[in-house]
Formats: sequence, structure tokens, C-alpha cells
Amino acid sequence: MKNNYLYIIWIWVLVGLCACEEARRFEISADDSVPPATPVFLRAEPLNGGARIFYGRPADEDLLSIEASYTNADGKTLRFAASYFTDSLDVIGFGSAGDYQVSLWAVDRAGNRSQSQQITVTSLESPVSLVAQSVLVLPSFGSMMIGWNDLSRASVYVYVDFSYVQNGSPQGYVSVFASNQSELRTIDSLKLFNREPVNVKVRVEDKYGNSAQAKDTTIVLLTDEKLPKEGWTLPPAGTEIGGVRQCDGLNLPYIIDGLTEEDILKNFFVTEAANPWNILIDLGGSYELSRILTHQRYSWTDNSFRGAYYRGENVLAYNMYIWDEETGAWEIVSRHSIYVPLVKQEADYVTLGHAGDMAYLYPGFPQFSKPTRYFRLEAITGRYISEITLFGRKP
Repeated sequence: MKNNYLYIIWIWVLVGLCACEEARRFEISADDSVPPATPVFLRAEPLNGGARIFYGRPADEDLLSIEASYTNADGKTLRFAASYFTDSLDVIGFGSAGDYQVSLWAVDRAGNRSQSQQITVTSLESPVSLVAQSVLVLPSFGSMMIGWNDLSRASVYVYVDFSYVQNGSPQGYVSVFASNQSELRTIDSLKLFNREPVNVKVRVEDKYGNSAQAKDTTIVLLTDEKLPKEGWTLPPAGTEIGGVRQCDGLNLPYIIDGLTEEDILKNFFVTEAANPWNILIDLGGSYELSRILTHQRYSWTDNSFRGAYYRGENVLAYNMYIWDEETGAWEIVSRHSIYVPLVKQEADYVTLGHAGDMAYLYPGFPQFSKPTRYFRLEAITGRYISEITLFGRKP
């Protein structure tokens, strides 16, 4: 116990010494009018849209920071600073690859500034340019998809302007995305029904005033429809198709009855089978498939308003397969995962859960599958599912 007290005392002594040392730095600068020495430039490493400057710090006791600046193409001076205990400084915001002139100086706690020196740094291609070159625009089903690569994770913004004519009336919208959200995303605010062409303009900008035109193209959205369930059947539990068994469980017909727990509570299927387990659907005819809409179980025994939505007991990850008539085997299409959404209030879980989770069979490049009569959902997680709805078209 005595050793513990001594240890605590030593900690407080060290904290006090550090505080005194920092206070002494302020005392030194109180009536200081002598500027610090100029930092010694050592080297510069190129970055995307910038450079990392390495330097030798001046020996001044009251050194506060090392600073740098340059003037961009718009005549605006951009300034950057690093604290006194680091040995490098990042200067960013260059609009293109090449050499740039940068001023480098030191500042002490009294505000005195050293003489500046001009140094030359080299920048790699800017994040704005890299993102702009990678932009991909794809037509999707009643929507459009856009994606890009942003390996630099810089402060870049993607502006998507799209316009079209609907019922003789011009329509136009703008969506803005941060480039570090670089996954392929869907813009579904376009409510089009007659395959109207959509003009899409994408530009990329950063907070330093750099911009680049990424895309200017016209696309026509894809059209599919909800498949009728009147001709669907579910092979009995235990039936095998292509070596895959229909799962056993409670209320299997509920999966395709057109009702969810928004309509009738406890309208769901549940199985005791270990994952993975399979649901096989006979579509009653040949269809080309495009999208799937799944609904989760909602009712929950703990009486929470959220219910079971987005909890692990539901099927939140699954593989999709179609039956290939030519090979007589199941062909895997894709895997989809349902993530717990970020919501502001618990009621939002219910709103999203009632709406269901929509997924593309081919999320990387929206398209129709080859014609198939049988669809298979292989549940990777969870025991419950309320409803399966498919979209597509007759071949």
C-alpha cells in the first residue's frame, strides 16, 4: 500500500513539473520581441494534391508552430500550420500534379514570425482529378446508380445534376455526396414511368476551390415490374431441387402470401434449421429477375416499439440463386447483407422495416437475370422471414 501511495505522489510531481514547464514557456514569451530562427528545410514528399514538408525545428524555447502558405490559381492564399513538437507539415489543395512554390516560416508564442524561405514542392495528381476520372454512372430500375474511387480519402464532394422532361414539364435535381462514401449508391428520387431519357452531369469539387467535370451523359432508366405471385408455389419441406432441400419450418406459405407483419402480426415463417438453410420458389413460369424485396419479422416478446426489426433473429444476410435449365444446376447470382440502419428515433426502425429491404440481384451492374423458373434464397443468418417479393419481366 505504501508503494502505491509513493507511485501516486510521483505521478502528481511529474504532472506538476510538466505544467510548470508549459507555464515557463508562456512566461518566456511575455515580453519577447525576438523572432525565432527560420526552419531548416530538409525535404518534401509528394502527396495527392499536396506535399509533406520535413524540416529542422528552430531551437527557440518558446517556439509555437511551423507554418507554410501558397497562393492558388484564384489568387487566394492558403495557410497551414503544425505544432512545435512535430517535424513535418502537410500542405494540400493543389489542383493538379506539378511543382509549386511554398513559403515556410516559424512562429513563437509572442506572435513573432521568422523570416520565410521559398521552397519548391511537387504534388501528385489531385484527389479531385482522381475521383472525377473514376466516376461511373449506370442506369438502374426506376433509378440510377453512381460510384467512384477515392483512395486518398480527401475532402472532396461529388455533385450530381440530373434533369429530364416528364409529362412535358422539365424536372431537375441535385444530389451531393462526400467522396469518402465511395460505395456504389442508388439515386431513386427519379419517378419516371415512360423511359424518359435523363441527362446526368457530375462534377467534383473540394474546399480549396478545385473542380473537375466528371461526366455529362444521357441514360435511359431500366424498367421492371413486380412479379405476380398467383402462379407461385413452394415445394413441400424436404423436397430437393438440384440437390438442395426446401427448408422445414412453421408457416412456410406465409413467405409468398403477399402479407407482411405490417398487415397481420405474426405473419412470418420461422425455422429451427441451422444456417445456412434454403427457400425454393417455383415461379410458375419463366421470368428474368432484377430485384428482390424482403420483409422481416416484426412482432417481438419484449414489447419494444422497434420489435424484431434489424435484430439478429431475422434473415439479415442471404445468397440468391437462379435455376439454369441448360446445366440443370443452381447458379449463384449475388449475396446481400441487410445492415442495421442509422436512425434518429426508434420509430424509424418500424418505418424502414415495414417498407422492407430492396436489393438488386446484380448490385454491381444492374441487369436482368437469364430466364429462370426457380428462385432460391439461401439464408446465411437468422431464422425468421416474413415475405419475399421479386421483380423482373417476362422474356
